[in-house]
Amino acid sequence: QGNDPGKPVRGSRYTLTWPSIATMAEERNTLTWPSIEQLPRAVCSKIARFFQVAELAATVIQRRRRGRPSPLDGKVTLKGGYRHSLHRLCTLCPVAASEKLDGTNVGKLRCGTLLGRRLTIEQTATSYQRCDLTSLREVDVDAAIGELVSLATGETGTEPVRAAIYGELMCNVGLFNYKANGLAKSWQAFGAVLEFASEEVAAAYATAAAASGLACTLSGDRAVRIGNNEAFGEVLRRHRVPVIATVAFGSLCEAISSQRAWMTGEHGEGLVLSIQKAGRSSAYKWKISREPQPAAVSELTELLEAFANGAGGKAVLIDQSIHEMIGNLHAVSTHVDRAPAATKQKKEARQAAVDTEAVAQAIASALTKFDALEVTFEAEGKEALNKLAERLCAEVLSDPDLATGDADEAAAREQVKVSVKRHVGQAFGAWQKSRHTPG
Repeated sequence: QGNDPGKPVRGSRYTLTWPSIATMAEERNTLTWPSIEQLPRAVCSKIARFFQVAELAATVIQRRRRGRPSPLDGKVTLKGGYRHSLHRLCTLCPVAASEKLDGTNVGKLRCGTLLGRRLTIEQTATSYQRCDLTSLREVDVDAAIGELVSLATGETGTEPVRAAIYGELMCNVGLFNYKANGLAKSWQAFGAVLEFASEEVAAAYATAAAASGLACTLSGDRAVRIGNNEAFGEVLRRHRVPVIATVAFGSLCEAISSQRAWMTGEHGEGLVLSIQKAGRSSAYKWKISREPQPAAVSELTELLEAFANGAGGKAVLIDQSIHEMIGNLHAVSTHVDRAPAATKQKKEARQAAVDTEAVAQAIASALTKFDALEVTFEAEGKEALNKLAERLCAEVLSDPDLATGDADEAAAREQVKVSVKRHVGQAFGAWQKSRHTPG
């Protein structure tokens, strides 16, 4: 469910390219919901940068006193590592938290067109990811989008070129308490993407809408992402658009402390935290330990060890509430799951180039970016297997959450290729069997 403008998504080192499959709606979705960075890794990165800047600042002072040249130049700067910025982000900026539902992202344009993660959904399609689309097609997002646009009243030319409300299509009915809570097969909105005629108009809208309480972030050159918070939810509820509930907190530290028990209780896949700062918002995802996140665990562990050792005298410069927040993030990421992986799988993970559970999770995520495999099997049969495998392989390798670390690139690619082909082959076999099973 996005990253700060201009910052690359960390994780994958591979480029997303995939072949086309004629039976799928081949019109690309060019108004996508941007990916969101993992909260633990983002926080660790910001603290690590502060440590670097603190070291650099000490060197600058020492050299100045000795009459030696400063190490600062056009490439070496103190940017992005100020202590007051880190403390403001973690202890002062308001936060809106909402449950990160585990389904597939589907957007709806004002004209009614439905958008999958990568491709548009055919106008004639009655289902997507095994979910009936009738109720979603009946949801009127136009009025809600109109009110979101009107919140920038006073700005000229702020009418978007295109606009979509995005939500989670709850295709994973067996997870958590989705069925008992009436969420199974439903669509729950969590944000909007508005595209404007120019970058200047987009910036003007974002500023005006943020002043009205919306959580806005510039996304790309001409688009504005509106995250979920109370102001967004109020607009959608007024127009009877189902929307994920949010809870407001005074700071990130408060949100993490408050939600630790919910996370370790495994009541959902995780949370999305929208942090409001200086008229813009940043959204991050915080997942439970059942979701493979080896890079986050490693970075949190290293940071806690640095804190314990004093970090060369720099740890005392970090507010105690931030120390406690890192401890809470680490506790959640290392919490023993109620459904641990099998011993055989763990043994394989130690021998693999990339964590096998992480690969399995990346495959599961990739599968939600298109329609169900069975739809393509029904249309093309065995002829589609190789193209499906290639497309999913590219999707998995481009997953920012698939941290490959120091793994050999060729070995990582081969592992993913084999895993994807196995999954597609097994899915095809199960589909064939179901077709020949009476009843």
